[in-house]
Amino acid sequence: MSQFPSPKEVERIKKMYPKGTRIQIERMNDPYHPIERGTKGTVDHVDDAGTLHCTFDNGRTLGVVTDADIFHVIDRLNVLIAERYAYLLGSAIDGNKRLHNVQEVAEFICKHGQYGDVRITTMEGKELLDTFGIYINKISDMEYREELLKVLVPMQHEAENAAFSDDEDMDEIEDIDMTM
Repeated sequence: MSQFPSPKEVERIKKMYPKGTRIQIERMNDPYHPIERGTKGTVDHVDDAGTLHCTFDNGRTLGVVTDADIFHVIDRLNVLIAERYAYLLGSAIDGNKRLHNVQEVAEFICKHGQYGDVRITTMEGKELLDTFGIYINKISDMEYREELLKVLVPMQHEAENAAFSDDEDMDEIEDIDMTM
């Protein structure tokens, strides 16, 4: 890395890789003592330079540089929901959007699910959920599902009520037209 990341970028890294995040090394650019490919480790903390300080399953500890070393997240189960999915990507027929919390995911589903199915993935590209309209079709994390449903179900009821009231308004208009 030729330059330290900005404070904003460091904050983003800290949110993406909170303490407890499990990673697996693909390639480490340490010329002297790299961690071997396939080795798994747990993030202990992220320093102010954006380096992930990890304890690896083989007993070694070493910093992982996010823009120099190649690795992927394998588990966030020991991390709070808010931290586990601090950055998600919502994909819909009319565009994509970064999502930062359960509230934003529920709003995205209810807004865009009215026009087609929605897909929510992690920033690493792993699918978290997909929908059938505004309803969850598949979801990979049951703990996240519980948190999401607390926010999503009332929004779904609101969307359903709005749709039914629109249908009733159309019926009244048709009734009026038929009497003329």
